[in-house]
Amino acid sequence: MGMRRDGFLIVLLAALVATILGVTGIKSSTSSAAPTGGVNLDQCANQATPDCAWQNGNLNGNNSAYAEGDVVPFRLAIEGLEAGEHTITINYDFTAGGHEAYDFLATYDATESVDLCAAGGGGVSSLCGDPASESDLFLTTTDTEVFPTDSFLVPDANNLVVSGAYGGVERNLTIFGGTISSITFGDLGTTFGHEGDTSGNSTVSLEVTFTSDGSAVLLAWGGHLASSNYWLEGTAPDGAGEVSGAPWHMRTLNLDGGGAANQDRSIQPSALEAPTPTPTNTPTNTPTNTPTNTPTNTPTNTPTNTPTNTPTNTPTNTP
Repeated sequence: MGMRRDGFLIVLLAALVATILGVTGIKSSTSSAAPTGGVNLDQCANQATPDCAWQNGNLNGNNSAYAEGDVVPFRLAIEGLEAGEHTITINYDFTAGGHEAYDFLATYDATESVDLCAAGGGGVSSLCGDPASESDLFLTTTDTEVFPTDSFLVPDANNLVVSGAYGGVERNLTIFGGTISSITFGDLGTTFGHEGDTSGNSTVSLEVTFTSDGSAVLLAWGGHLASSNYWLEGTAPDGAGEVSGAPWHMRTLNLDGGGAANQDRSIQPSALEAPTPTPTNTPTNTPTNTPTNTPTNTPTNTPTNTPTNTPTNTPTNTP
């Protein structure tokens, strides 16, 4: 009797687990099918051509060759939503081991050629249609919002301001299937979303509020790899190419205040090419020709012969 009851409990438990998996849409991270629920974050490896290739795992030297100043593309497919207003947090590593890593967020295709509906990664958004069909993939209801200006002064990088690193790079968050209401820094006072010690590991958080038209949205943005042409610690380069050892991360957190849909993608230092130092032009001193004084011949006075008076003999009278 006990064995029969135990077997019944095992069957019941298995059915319960299967139901939970079906409801939450948990799936293999290698699937290229559209997510059936929840959240999926992919990042793009740039060694593929013509477009970068979506990855659900790390970027490393085997799949990427980014440089300081490049922008790593990200796509976030959210499925199973109710139409209406939602929030999600984007969190990224600002410093790693004391060096600037992702210094700000940018437009997803600022430096790379990107197909948001390409297969790969953890899953293609249902907004892209069915990749198995030969019909054109499509994304509708596009909206963009500029990321807020980061005026944080970095104490471990000569008090340089983050916004000084923008350098004309476009900084938009793009959404398909909805509209963006606002993007705000995390509630951390005047630190512009920064948290942690910038001499070690620190992060930045941004809260995104959006309204979905239906059950799915696709968000896209990029992480800018800090450039040592701007970031210096003293006089030493301090950009992403100086990070060694551990990777740094891009995360999505707290969809509508919950923690179950969190995602995390990392990039290894090996995914960056060694930065080429920018030579500082040392001026070459051009010698100025100093004229050689040519001596002017000073004429030698030729003495004038002064005639000597020759006395005239006066005759003596002879008496």
